[in-house]
Amino acid sequence: MKKIRSAIAVILTAATILTFSGCSGFKAIKDEDIFFDALDNSVSIEKSDTRHDKNVVVNGDKAEYLIYSNDGDNFYTYIRFKKADDALDMFDDFYQDFEDIKDDGDFEGSHTMAYGKTRGSVIFNGEIQGNSTLNLYNANKYFYEDTEIFGGIFVNDNVYIEVYSVNGSKRDKEKITKFLKELGFPKP
Repeated sequence: MKKIRSAIAVILTAATILTFSGCSGFKAIKDEDIFFDALDNSVSIEKSDTRHDKNVVVNGDKAEYLIYSNDGDNFYTYIRFKKADDALDMFDDFYQDFEDIKDDGDFEGSHTMAYGKTRGSVIFNGEIQGNSTLNLYNANKYFYEDTEIFGGIFVNDNVYIEVYSVNGSKRDKEKITKFLKELGFPKP
């Protein structure tokens, strides 16, 4: 009996370590130029085709830099907050929404979720049932009908990043994958 308990404890410890190491599976992006370069190199979106602002307010919090672009069904967002807590709060809002949708059985597909003290990620490829809400940068997105989502939401210290497709085509998903690969982020 003691051996079984010890084995279970080892398995749970290993699973916890893998969860937190999965969270560190992407590099920190502190410089907005890296995000601009990835947009240009991987999906041919130039800086002039984005909304980019310095010293703005996002959700009532001060941000040093904001980049936002959408390309049809694809959305790309980079926000470098002044305070890491503000980035984590924004990520937490999305994380909790996604957790609720998942727990209610309103998400079908694959996903990976990780959340630590200073970084986290939610990576998804699936369908959200209609009448669901996700807190995203460009809006609290209410899905009236079943909707495919593909991509990920990431936070690392004071940087918050959204890269996702909503009801995107195969080509849209390929663009999201290529962009995430360019950043060195995990793909769905």
